Amino acid sequence: MSRCVAGGRPPRSGGVLPQAMLFALLGVAAACSSNASDQVTQPLAVGMTNMTPAYYSDGNLTLYEVQIPVELPARRPTPAERQALGGQPKGTTYPHTPFLLASDESVEVHYVLSNVDAAQHAVWLLIDPWNEFVRYRPGVTVVDEDTTVPNESFEPGGPGFLMGPKSRIEGTITSDDMQELAIRLAAAENFLLSPQTLASEDADASGGDNSLDPTEIANHIFDQQNYSTTGDPLFAPYIPPIIAGITGFDLGLRTLEPANVAVEITIDVQDLNGNRFVAQDTTAQLMGVPPATLAPPGARY
Repeated sequence: MSRCVAGGRPPRSGGVLPQAMLFALLGVAAACSSNASDQVTQPLAVGMTNMTPAYYSDGNLTLYEVQIPVELPARRPTPAERQALGGQPKGTTYPHTPFLLASDESVEVHYVLSNVDAAQHAVWLLIDPWNEFVRYRPGVTVVDEDTTVPNESFEPGGPGFLMGPKSRIEGTITSDDMQELAIRLAAAENFLLSPQTLASEDADASGGDNSLDPTEIANHIFDQQNYSTTGDPLFAPYIPPIIAGITGFDLGLRTLEPANVAVEITIDVQDLNGNRFVAQDTTAQLMGVPPATLAPPGARY
């Protein structure tokens, strides 16, 4: 399983480390590629140094984070294909039927996490998902002047890794994990954008009663201990009958102190539909970054 937490101000853009330093940290070779729809992506890496400034600090909590967007080679539909999708499907908040369904793809992410310091660090590997409609940004919730709580998201190997000096960790986010991530994003989207939730937020802002706190429900859906298959009463009711596929994610690293750490990933993508992904030797248009951001109410990101 996987989940993550994200911070207050937008994290520093990825690519903080020079490319030579990233490869020195990771010590990996370039991955092979494929010309077929089933493919292994080129390696992507992000890292931070002990000179990276904190992106969130309130006197009680200090977070260091870097992040890059990772776009899967999902194909943008043609105008005719887009027209054929029709309007909003029943039981969803999607503006139209998704072009890429979760059942159309198999996505597996392989990562190598490296700590080159002579001291151990707690390191969080962060995966914040996208579909063709929204980009999830969990952010942090400021409870009061003394308490800031990171909101839940996908965190491979979580909660975090305790990395020893000069150590490396290799792991895989399986296709089942990524399918579960697609379901969680769909449920959070269905809940947070439902008319009932939006009305509840308005009532809460005006001092009315709010029995279901939208931030708590969103965090519950993304909590690593909760699964879409268990019939959870605070998760299962919001799973839509149609699940949009993952089209990309934000890849990040987080620490609680300055550190020299990096992560490199490759992604195995299988096009189960046969025509939803762009082969690496073509120039077809990609789906791109989603047009909207989805976040728990009041989150800072």
